[in-house]
Amino acid sequence: MHLEGRGHPLHTRALAVTLAQRADALLDASGYVLDLRKRGFVPVAGDLQTSGIVHDMRLAGVVDPTTPTLVQLEADQRSVAFEPSGATSGESCRDPIDRIRALAGAPLDDGWARRVGTEIGGPRGCSHLLVLGHLLGASVAWALARDRELVGATAVRVPGERVFRRDLVVDGFEPAPGRLQLVAQLTDVHCAPAPAVAPPMARFAGETEVRALAELDLSTFTLERIILGERRRTRADFEQAAWRTRDDVAAGLAGLRLGPGVTGELLRRLGDRGDDRPVLDLLLALAPTIVQCVAALSEAWIGAARANPSLIGMGGLPDSCYMWRRGGALARAREAEGGWPPAR
Repeated sequence: MHLEGRGHPLHTRALAVTLAQRADALLDASGYVLDLRKRGFVPVAGDLQTSGIVHDMRLAGVVDPTTPTLVQLEADQRSVAFEPSGATSGESCRDPIDRIRALAGAPLDDGWARRVGTEIGGPRGCSHLLVLGHLLGASVAWALARDRELVGATAVRVPGERVFRRDLVVDGFEPAPGRLQLVAQLTDVHCAPAPAVAPPMARFAGETEVRALAELDLSTFTLERIILGERRRTRADFEQAAWRTRDDVAAGLAGLRLGPGVTGELLRRLGDRGDDRPVLDLLLALAPTIVQCVAALSEAWIGAARANPSLIGMGGLPDSCYMWRRGGALARAREAEGGWPPAR
């Protein structure tokens, strides 16, 4: 399935989840979210946020695969939007990072998304770690179930051996003013137990790929068109496995607004279709990427900042994260300026 993105490159969001065997029969689970802004700069909170890596967030945890349960979880925010400064009254994106530890002991079941939102969603934490936390839990649960299908429940792996890797990349383009195109690609690689020294394909157990091309009206964040396809391959059918279009899912998405509430709507539509979890996880990544693409529409933000001497500049929605929580330093500064500019 060949997808062709068109337009000016705006932003790339890359997410990954890895599972690896431990010596104690548990699994190491790790993940990252990386945001790469591709043009311009953004005037915000008394500073100029430039292009390049704007977010680099990591999660590292331990999973009990027999339950499955998340035994422990730690976060690392290597690149954040807001370091402590005078404009933030010393506040930083890293201030609530320890809240992530409250997820230790949580089962990786249908209630995972709600638990993650309760602990680190909205004004309690970081919207980027929230997205990564959702993906980590869903990916691990999916990978464990799929691993049993591909290699069996009694497979034996040595410490450090990789079990699973998921990569999800979303690229944003501006094909015309007021338009946005997103190209998303999810790749799951399931690994088979193999000797320490072995040909690369001896480690291959299976692959799941999902690809999508979505076109949106930026004035409303409305999804006008989406092309969606999927391919699954195993050792037995690697050469013969073909792409299949997922019009059964895509047909019902036209007209959907990829804004607040879309996560719940997608979970309502697809959450009970367990075999479609990779498709759902790709779709859930679209709306958060749109927010990042909007920040790369730099000419509009710079013009607005020059026309109005705002300290805050472009900002986030109220209570969208810890830094933009109601009553926080940035919200107080915004209120003092009369609420300008509108939150993105």
